[in-house]
Amino acid sequence: MTPTLNKNDILNGELEAYLKAVVQPIAHQIDTDSDALFESFRGLGRQGWLAPKNPTDFGGLDLTGTEYQQFQSIVARYSGALAFLQTQHQSAASLLLSSENEALKQKYLPGMAVGDICLGVGFSQLRRRPAPLSAMAEPPQKGIAVEGRYSLTGVFPWVTGAGLFTDFVGAAVLPDGTAVFGIVPLVSEQTGQLTVGLPMALAGMAATSTVEVRLEDWILEEAQVVGMRPAGWLEGRDRANPLSPLGLIFGCTQAGIDALKVGLKRRGIDHAIAQQLTLKLAWLQMDLPRVAALSGEAYPQKLALRGRAISLMNTCAQAAMIAASGAANVASHPTQRIYKESLVFSVSGQTTDGAIASLNTLLSST
Repeated sequence: MTPTLNKNDILNGELEAYLKAVVQPIAHQIDTDSDALFESFRGLGRQGWLAPKNPTDFGGLDLTGTEYQQFQSIVARYSGALAFLQTQHQSAASLLLSSENEALKQKYLPGMAVGDICLGVGFSQLRRRPAPLSAMAEPPQKGIAVEGRYSLTGVFPWVTGAGLFTDFVGAAVLPDGTAVFGIVPLVSEQTGQLTVGLPMALAGMAATSTVEVRLEDWILEEAQVVGMRPAGWLEGRDRANPLSPLGLIFGCTQAGIDALKVGLKRRGIDHAIAQQLTLKLAWLQMDLPRVAALSGEAYPQKLALRGRAISLMNTCAQAAMIAASGAANVASHPTQRIYKESLVFSVSGQTTDGAIASLNTLLSST
């Protein structure tokens, strides 16, 4: 049975109460153990919270972009890995929502909010700028149209959720630069045309089971095509939405402040840093709607805000480590998880322009 959903109740306490009771006590296990993370993901599904941006007709909460950032922030405060995995799933759902393939939408979307169907994404390689060709260079994911179908060859370098997601929405570039998006299985085939690698040994969020997927003349049937995007589509989307990751970043920042307060209290340190960092976070949160509403010409200002948010997130994580003293060096200490989450959120979906903005922020604060 689909739970009764009220987005105001969820955003104003219900979601956080659930996370405090169910996720917070096992946050370290969720970060290090894929089984625990995947079960926590399914737990969100049992609440009907896995695809909150989806329309209510598809079991979602019909959250606006601002509301979804708030949702992400709440989840990321208690588990960055869980928030990251849910974001991947929602990204797949959003791509399907924009599809003209009604059969695919009806097949996948109704079950995505509750976790009956779990999908990931694999199109980050579209951000890669062309590099000089060499014999050792890995091929990008390329596609060739073959009688209404597409033959795909190459590598999806980052696909999260192997072992949980049954499929993912991948993208391959056609000879004219157009990207074709389609449903790709997240399991190796005996034919050798689709091979899923072993989970990567990541420093942060290793439990997300991120893998490399290789295709060799693998056929994407027309019925599995999600849609087409013009050359430069992802670059344009990144430029239009440079502030979209701030929900995750703000959540991790608050987690750092939470851990900092615990560390200061345990050591009996009377210091104003937690209050000052809380104020800095509030200022950024209040400034977000104003900057987000600016026109496209304000792109540098938006990148600068994102850079400041990343810098504050890392400062809070570092402060929590210092307050915890030597105990912070124990792998199971909460500050270790938050510190590694801040690493991941510093670079997730990062463009060259975004990296420069973050580096400029670091330089100006030194």
